[in-house]
Amino acid sequence: MHRWIPALAIAGSIAVVVHQTRDETPQKVETATRPPIPPPAPKVFDVLHTIEKGETLGVILQNVGLSAHAVQSAAREHYDLAKIRAGSTITFKVREGEKTPHAVLYPLDEDNTVLVERSNDTWTASLETIEYQATEAIREFTVTSTFWGAAMEAGLRASDIANLASVFEFDVDFNTELRAGANVRLVIEELYVDGRFAKLGTPLAARLENNGDSFVAIHHKSTDGETGYYDLDGVARKKAFLRSPLPFSRVTSGFNPRRYHPVLKKRRPHNGTDFGAPRGTPIRATGSGVVVSSGRNGGHGNFVKIDHPGPYASSYSHMHRIKVRKGQKVKQGQIIGTVGSTGLSTGPHLHYQFWKNNRFVNPMTIDLPRTQKLSSVEMTMFKANKNTWIDFMDGIQPAVAMTDKP
Repeated sequence: MHRWIPALAIAGSIAVVVHQTRDETPQKVETATRPPIPPPAPKVFDVLHTIEKGETLGVILQNVGLSAHAVQSAAREHYDLAKIRAGSTITFKVREGEKTPHAVLYPLDEDNTVLVERSNDTWTASLETIEYQATEAIREFTVTSTFWGAAMEAGLRASDIANLASVFEFDVDFNTELRAGANVRLVIEELYVDGRFAKLGTPLAARLENNGDSFVAIHHKSTDGETGYYDLDGVARKKAFLRSPLPFSRVTSGFNPRRYHPVLKKRRPHNGTDFGAPRGTPIRATGSGVVVSSGRNGGHGNFVKIDHPGPYASSYSHMHRIKVRKGQKVKQGQIIGTVGSTGLSTGPHLHYQFWKNNRFVNPMTIDLPRTQKLSSVEMTMFKANKNTWIDFMDGIQPAVAMTDKP
């Protein structure tokens, strides 16, 4: 006759069962031993350091006991940390009970951070990128005082406003042509992290109505990865020339062949447009071309003139600093200098002139040439997205675009 007699567990994690018969001695059968519970990971503390003007990477890392050479060498694959910017914040990660950081984080922008971390005596680097979940939404605002103020009230940030202005800056000069009552309606990405709204993303479609005119821009990503904005016919909103060399400023004097000169005290043709802006404001080349003049030019002060393809040329006067040289090729939007008050000038401003066929023309009203149009292959995809975004903008149907979805 057999019978089972359970025994008490012994030795902590070893369970013992005694199997006994009337005629046999007890035998022990052991089960597998459970692995020991590991000790808890040490706490990690973040130590933040805001970079001050004039500080170098070497001094900052030396102060926390790290080798600048080791950290910088590891990070160079992703970013040269010697180019750290004043005002940015470096994060050091330090384990509880240790004095020297084991990781260094430096933000490249709001979405990407370089992480350099040590394992034993080896430093390695990686790029951490925030992954957003995107959905489409409508944003709309009407200009009552300023475009900037109305857009901010609609939830757009400074970078969003600048991006939006860049979409229409080839058609509308936001300094002179935008009127109170102008309306903007957008289909725009809302970006979320872990279910929480983080920021606005790419405008997918936009409609600007201003002073009786209506402009529509549709975002398109081509098969080669290039992105841009196009009108309803697939013609790029981008033109050969920007309407203004300064994105946001005020016009203090317009094109006027009989303007009264405030310094010379007599009537003298004003063959350009004056933009008032603080000294040091960056000046953009309104079109691509070659610099044919760069330097001092009498009453124009510090002066740059650019020859553009075709019958066009532009010039920029009274500059504080010049950042291009004669013979240099420049691209549209490239910074060529800064606003100043050199030459015959009563205060900081930019005098901007534009030529067509060697004759002065009003840069604010001339019909600027258009450039790129989508190919027939791209047009099929573009038309599908155009209809999707326009219908969504007008509340007809939900948005499901072809090029902007995985």
